[in-house]
Amino acid sequence: MLDILVPTGDGMAFVRARIALGRAPAVICLHGLGDSHLAFEDAFETRYLDGASIVVWDMAGHGASPGCRDYSMEASAARLRAVIDHLADAHGLRPSPLLLVGHSVGGIPAIYFCRDAPPGEVGRLILAEASVTRFGSFVTAHAEAARLSGRFPEWYKEFREQVIFRDYLGRFPFCRHYYASLRFCGQEAFLQTVLAVRRTAKALPGKWSHAAGEALSKLSVPAIYAHGRDVAPETLAFLQEIGVTTRPFPTDCHFLMQAMTGEFYGLLGECCREARG
Repeated sequence: MLDILVPTGDGMAFVRARIALGRAPAVICLHGLGDSHLAFEDAFETRYLDGASIVVWDMAGHGASPGCRDYSMEASAARLRAVIDHLADAHGLRPSPLLLVGHSVGGIPAIYFCRDAPPGEVGRLILAEASVTRFGSFVTAHAEAARLSGRFPEWYKEFREQVIFRDYLGRFPFCRHYYASLRFCGQEAFLQTVLAVRRTAKALPGKWSHAAGEALSKLSVPAIYAHGRDVAPETLAFLQEIGVTTRPFPTDCHFLMQAMTGEFYGLLGECCREARG
C-alpha cells in the first residue's frame, strides 16, 4: 500500500494506491465535494477487486491534499493525468485496462479525463450519482447562494455540523467518513470547487446546460451510471436520451459505496472483467 504526495504541476496530490505486479486492471476512484480517499477505503478490502491496481486520491484542498491555484474541473482532470503518469513512471502502474470511477462531482474530471485520453486508454467509465445535469445539485446551489449573500462561512459550518453530522448521519450512520472528510477539507477549497462545479453546470444554453454532460454524450468510452432512488428524474431522462446505461441501487443514500458496499464493488468487479474481454 502506498500513501504518497504526487507532484502535479499545480500543487501536490495525496494518493493512496495498491499497485499490482505487471499488467492488471487499474481502478481509479475520484471522490465528491468535501470528501476524501476515505470514500473508497473498502476498495482495498473487497474480494471483487482482487488482483487489480487501485488508486484513490484527494482532490486539491480536500483530505490530505494541499490547495492549488486552479480549482477548475479541467485542471482537476489534468492533475489526475499527472497522478497516473507518476504512478506509471515511478511505481510500475500498468493498467490493463484503466477504469475510472467518479462519485458525485468527482464524475466531472473523470469524464474530462476520458474525453482527453488517447483512444483505447480507458476501458470503462463508472459514474456514481455523478453531476452530469444541472438538476438535483442542491448542495452546490445552496453553497453558491450563501456566498452571494455573504454568509458562506456560517452556511459551511451549519452544513457540516447540522445537515451532515446531525441529520444525514442520523439516517445513514455508515457515512461517518464524510463528516470526517469535511473536517479536513479546506473551506476555501470547498467553495472554489463549488464555484467550478456551478460554472460547469451552467456552461451551455438550454435545458442540458452541463458541460460534462455534453462531454459524456460524445464519449466513445463505455459508461455506466449507478444511482439510488433520490437521483433527479431529469438526469435519468438525459442519460436515456444519450444512451448511457444506468444501474439502479435500492437506497436513498448518495454514498452508494457505503450504503450497498457489496453491490457497488461487485459492479466494479464486473466492469473489470468486461473491459478485459
